[in-house]
Amino acid sequence: MAGPGDAGAPDPVRRGLLRGELLTREGRGRVKGRTTRLGPWPPGLQAAESSCRQCCGPCEPACPREIVRFHPLDHRLAGEPYLDFTLAGCTFCGECLEACPERHAVTPGSEGRVWGEVHLASDRCLAWNGVLCMSCLGRCDQRALAMDGRRRLVVDQVRCTGCGACVAPCPVGALAVAPGHQARRRGATHST
Repeated sequence: MAGPGDAGAPDPVRRGLLRGELLTREGRGRVKGRTTRLGPWPPGLQAAESSCRQCCGPCEPACPREIVRFHPLDHRLAGEPYLDFTLAGCTFCGECLEACPERHAVTPGSEGRVWGEVHLASDRCLAWNGVLCMSCLGRCDQRALAMDGRRRLVVDQVRCTGCGACVAPCPVGALAVAPGHQARRRGATHST
């Protein structure tokens, strides 16, 4: 019998269509939540879905910041690890990588960078809406966050490591680390 995440498992989008979930905004949000990656891969791991899905998950308890999580069973990516930045950021300590029994899942030279990029929702950001807020500024060791001349937050994607340290302190959830490849960021200097 096929388990979640297996090639023979039911497609969550098709299942949502058959249930009528795609007809409402809330339903589409639920389907999207079961199909999109919830966070970037832990540092140093590449998309090794097949080996991660059959793994016993030693990377989760190995993380001293407790930010390694697994996609839930009803998710299209069930069993794959991701970083959850709602409590803390990644220190790139490498403990999750050391605990990984699938050493072939390591991308050489990728340690020290999370494969994600910080996105700022300016419509939610207090600084972008006339409120003086600097909750996230002091959390970034790379100084990738700054205020522009109008005291609005800007993200320097070139300096940003994608560690997620800025995500948890934001009182309105305006910052998020979206999965993506680091090379896409190199040309940008500021992002809103």
